[in-house]
Amino acid sequence: MQQFELVCTALLQSEIDLAFTYLRLAKAETRGGSRIHAAELIGKAALAHKNVIQDLDGVPTEFQERKRELAGSACDLLEAIRSVQRQFLAYAN
Repeated sequence: MQQFELVCTALLQSEIDLAFTYLRLAKAETRGGSRIHAAELIGKAALAHKNVIQDLDGVPTEFQERKRELAGSACDLLEAIRSVQRQFLAYAN
């Protein structure tokens, strides 16, 4: 069973990493004037964050340290989403 939990936490980390990639692309799209695509990418990052938060609840207590690390990454992701959203809105004005 431990192998399964390790794979699950690795998948959660991959989802966080993918969300950060979406945000980097959203920044580039915003600067390039492709606001619709940028908004879609920000939405995908936000959905990934929501999924990670939900799935963290299922991480067993024996993986508490890894769970804390993932929760910290999820917090960093939320801050990054908010930052990119602010940039997105600033380019609209």
